[in-house]
Amino acid sequence: MDHRPQDYAPRFATEPSGDIDPRPWCQGFYAAMNLNIKKWKRLLDLDNPNHGLLLPILIYCVDKKGKPVLGKPRPGPETAHLIEHEAYKDIALVIPALRELHYVTRYDDPK
Repeated sequence: MDHRPQDYAPRFATEPSGDIDPRPWCQGFYAAMNLNIKKWKRLLDLDNPNHGLLLPILIYCVDKKGKPVLGKPRPGPETAHLIEHEAYKDIALVIPALRELHYVTRYDDPK
């Protein structure tokens, strides 16, 4: 598998100010996860070491009730800066890892 994050970089919406808005893309990814949530259950387990791969995506997602999927963010300027300017940059890095993990699970699992 090719490990070139730029090949997997999502195309995020941009706001009129030119700022990146990853929320629609992330919410779409989360909606797709929910189509077959049983396949994602393992990665949603906090004890799974691969759970962190979903964090840069889920940090922007809300559930059906409009509540943050990861719970209420910690208050403070560092959290706001992370959400607004940093976390989405890791998405292009985790997508190939999620793909590879899915590929290994799907095609190498004897079940």
